[in-house]
Amino acid sequence: MGLSPNEMREVFQKTVIVRRPTHGIISGYHELPYICLGASLSSGAGTTEVRGKVQVSPRFIIRPPQLEPSYEEIFGEDNVDAALAGRVFGFLGFRGRPVECKSEHLEVKQVDASVDSVLSRTLDELERYEDITTGLIVTPNSRYYPVSIERFISSILEDEFSV
Repeated sequence: MGLSPNEMREVFQKTVIVRRPTHGIISGYHELPYICLGASLSSGAGTTEVRGKVQVSPRFIIRPPQLEPSYEEIFGEDNVDAALAGRVFGFLGFRGRPVECKSEHLEVKQVDASVDSVLSRTLDELERYEDITTGLIVTPNSRYYPVSIERFISSILEDEFSV
């Protein structure tokens, strides 16, 4: 069962972008590493941690809106499995933005700690490695983390195209 437009909007709006990249943004071309955290869906609590990289580049193929893939076509009826090891997918929601956006690197794991604890450790890790290119996102629903990643990308594109 997929998300209704209202449910998708709610996940999108309740996503918290804790940290944005401060380096590596080049107009039209980005490689955006991210870490997305959310409460685990499995019993026993914990945190689902998704690490990946998204490539954003100018979009040379212009498709009519009715030929754009739907969320269900990209992620399937059963949404995203927590045991997922990798998947190539595009993002929706960038109408009027001349970009192509896809993810080819993905790592999903379960961590036996609270979201706050993992968030604190991840911020410390990024600071320790002086990483200024990785975004950090907290999703309200880890099953639909791609919607939260889309929110992260959208915020960066909004800044880029508002200039």
